[in-house]
Amino acid sequence: MTTRTIASVAATAFGGLALFQLALALGPPLGDAAWGGAQETLTPGLRVGSAVSVLFYMLAIGVILRRAGMNVPWVASGVARIGTWALVVLLLLSALGNLASESSWERYLMAPLALVLAAMCFVVARGAAHHPEPA
Repeated sequence: MTTRTIASVAATAFGGLALFQLALALGPPLGDAAWGGAQETLTPGLRVGSAVSVLFYMLAIGVILRRAGMNVPWVASGVARIGTWALVVLLLLSALGNLASESSWERYLMAPLALVLAAMCFVVARGAAHHPEPA
């Protein structure tokens, strides 16, 4: 697989997570699969957190695609370089948090997903470092 293909798959997964967080922000009873799984319907504060998560995932899409050398004019090259490594770290921390969750959705779905996304971001960060994009 090429770095661009891996970045595209990661961007698609980030897009799916953004849609899930958007759904949570709108209020349907999906809380068992997020935010620790403590409540079926999220509190207003957690719904705001989900809305902010949508923005985070949209930024992650731009960062990973830009780092893979795709045209994402609103993400600077330096931001993409640092941001991709930051995604690796954040996703590893997310996996740990999800593994510690009382929610089986988070332990058995979200933790492995975060690990896979961390690995994909790592591959993109390393691959782009070996094949820098043109200036």
